[in-house]
Amino acid sequence: KGLGDPAANRGYIFASGKFEDKLLRPLSAFSDAMARLAKYITVEHNKTGGLSVATLIRDKIQNEFDREDVEQLQRVLPGCEELLGTQGSAGDVSGSKLGTAKRRVNLALAGKESISQMHYAIRRLLKVVCSYLKGVVLFIDDLQWSDVATLDLLKSIILDGEIPRLLIVGAYR
Repeated sequence: KGLGDPAANRGYIFASGKFEDKLLRPLSAFSDAMARLAKYITVEHNKTGGLSVATLIRDKIQNEFDREDVEQLQRVLPGCEELLGTQGSAGDVSGSKLGTAKRRVNLALAGKESISQMHYAIRRLLKVVCSYLKGVVLFIDDLQWSDVATLDLLKSIILDGEIPRLLIVGAYR
């Protein structure tokens, strides 16, 4: 929380996610941080008036992402649906217990190609989001409880030199 105020004072959006030692859900802290970022963009950031940043981001996603990419992002980042738009299928069960189980199985059984596609879709999403904002700080707490999928994703994001105005901070005990 100590990073949130200095980031906000500079006009940056601060979003955090925290791993729980008893919760073994791949990408949980990253997904939580992205959900907070999406909520801020769709609710708080749009209170300033003028053109809606959320609408600009959503339109860019609708124009540049194919349906499969949006559906994959909606499954992996369930708190970002409003920001991602409505390209999802009508038979989506992601909010049900069955959908949660399917997400776990999909991540557990995903091959290297599927994981690479997910990383690429998330990096593209971050490029779009960050290009419309002054700056974004993603804070991931309790990395000692993290999973390999999150560490691989963070590595992929950090090594991508084309995501503008993004700072990722991690903390561990």
